[in-house]
Amino acid sequence: MKQLTTFRNQFDFQSIRWKDMIRWFPGHMHRGMKDLEQSLSTVDGIIEVHDARIPHSGRNTQLYQRLVGGHKPHVLILNKSDLADPNYLNKSIEYIQSEQPNTQVIHTSLASIDMKEMTNLFGRLLQQIVESPRYTRSSTVEYNIVVCGIPNVGKSTFINKLRNLFANKASCEQVGASPGVTRKMSEKVKISNRPKVFVRDTPGILEPRLKSADESFRLLLTNSIPIQQRELSDIIADYGLFLLNKYDKQRLYMKYCELDKPSDDILPVLLSLAKIKHCTQIYRDKRGYDLTGTALHFINEINKGTFGQITFDQDILDEKENEKLNDTNLFKTNSGRIKRSI
Repeated sequence: MKQLTTFRNQFDFQSIRWKDMIRWFPGHMHRGMKDLEQSLSTVDGIIEVHDARIPHSGRNTQLYQRLVGGHKPHVLILNKSDLADPNYLNKSIEYIQSEQPNTQVIHTSLASIDMKEMTNLFGRLLQQIVESPRYTRSSTVEYNIVVCGIPNVGKSTFINKLRNLFANKASCEQVGASPGVTRKMSEKVKISNRPKVFVRDTPGILEPRLKSADESFRLLLTNSIPIQQRELSDIIADYGLFLLNKYDKQRLYMKYCELDKPSDDILPVLLSLAKIKHCTQIYRDKRGYDLTGTALHFINEINKGTFGQITFDQDILDEKENEKLNDTNLFKTNSGRIKRSI
């Protein structure tokens, strides 16, 4: 598509106090991390669930270092892969395994997973557990698995799927659209008799300090962090528009918002969308467009995939791939010099 607009190369975080906008490490997260650590001696395997659209952003490195550390079988499920750019699914796996080589990574969509895929997914973890040393738990017949990850990525959904498929029981874990629904570690839930397997859900745990503004806003766009200040939704929507333009995803938002050309300014986008959706509000006895509500709607549509499949961490994956290519070319160049010198 011919671009008629010059887009921003960077998002202006300097003009906003983004750290004041995003302070979300509730007490239940701190307690959840402590509970996880204390229960580690009785755990045989760890399933980490994360959003496939942000393979880098939000992943709690403390969680990996303190809980997994290479000592426990660990499977990472990249959920919501149907919403991620398919060209970046394998790149995401390569990126994660370059950082954590002992981690088995699987991408799927738990919302639409079928019984065959679910059985295969769980079988891979169980095989890893059975084949791994159990040390102090070698005499124990049952297997305990913990499901963990950041908020709102599908942990409770995963447990409910396991129960429904393997134990023929109704869903038991509360599932919500808002992050932080699970507030504490759940009781053990039996999902299999042969072998006897129990799973436990945990509260979503973020890092106490988010590493960057980009990472924080990507967590807001994927609803892993709640938007606590509604009046700042236009800034978050503007960041979403910035990424859509950056990754050449203009066509669908133009169609949805009935725009003649791409826009690098969020205001005309929100005005057009407010008119289409009749999103209005009373201001001092006069009715006007509710741009705050429209911005929240725009953010929700990005999260739902209305504007196309997008991997928000695409730039990070591209940078990692370029570094790898540069290292390979440097090795080839140096190898050639050595051969010629010989």
